[in-house]
Amino acid sequence: MALFTKKSNTIEVLEQGTFYCSECGRLLQMAEYNALVANTCQFCNKTIFTPQKIGRFFLVEPIAVGGMGSVYRAYSANNPDQKFAVKILPRNRKDDPNLLQQLQEEVEVSTQLKSHVSIANIVAAGYEDDEHYLAMEYIDGERLDQRIQRLGQLSVDEAILVGLRLLGAVAHVFSRGYLFRDMKPENVIITDDEGAFLFDFGICMRIEDADSDQGDTIMGSPIYFPPERILGEGERACSEIYSLGMVLYYAVKGENYFTSKEVMAIARQHVRHARLSNLEHKMKELDPQIAAVIDKMIRREMDKRYQSFIQVEHDLLRVLRHRIQYKDDKSLTS
Repeated sequence: MALFTKKSNTIEVLEQGTFYCSECGRLLQMAEYNALVANTCQFCNKTIFTPQKIGRFFLVEPIAVGGMGSVYRAYSANNPDQKFAVKILPRNRKDDPNLLQQLQEEVEVSTQLKSHVSIANIVAAGYEDDEHYLAMEYIDGERLDQRIQRLGQLSVDEAILVGLRLLGAVAHVFSRGYLFRDMKPENVIITDDEGAFLFDFGICMRIEDADSDQGDTIMGSPIYFPPERILGEGERACSEIYSLGMVLYYAVKGENYFTSKEVMAIARQHVRHARLSNLEHKMKELDPQIAAVIDKMIRREMDKRYQSFIQVEHDLLRVLRHRIQYKDDKSLTS
């Protein structure tokens, strides 16, 4: 029996402090199990997840677990047919002042970024039931990294469409006075009908602060974040473009631009060597037009990259139009 066969009945059951075992379907008492962790059902001895109520939300299934916070799929009695994504702090660091500050900053940033087609809206935040939390709209889709792993790689056309959606999202973030700073496939959800969505604004930074950042605290994935973050050179719009270029490369190639060995070189600040050692052969197997765009996005030198989001959009659209025209011409002559 599935845990959420009937959402309305499930909400009613949860409000009574009970929940259904996802394996045997027996009704269980929440108080008899540790919340938000794997437990063993007393009836079938199978591993189950125990929900927890925080404010008006019932956290029912883990989506992502990390050192800075965990995200859960959730329902609310106020909106029983709608899903939410609720972020709370790690169980062993829920009172950590640094994480509390980061969560509060993420709430403030998310509030500023509402109402964009490629960004999930914040719906609530606060402190209830002994938990600090942030609730967002739930995007029902597939994470980009999981999609690429499942398919092996994306077609150039799909990658461009994903890139254009993400470009619009980071441009929106920029227009609100921030840099996103955490572009990676794990932070992108792909839906069948609407395309790509960007989420997790935990390390956003104001533009002026990012430009003067000396790299004292390095956060993010070294595979995707720009080399200037390590070198303390400050970050600008072209830094966001670099990270998106690395994501596009991964999408069309099915593997990351840097190997594990090269990531270690980045960590040791041998950034120039790591970049130059790949310049000759990394792009040669890609479609030449998209390769040229990606190559300009991920140049080591900041002033040699695209300097604005509109420039990247222009070239991505040009490549897409060319590919569509080529397919149309080919179909007419076949």
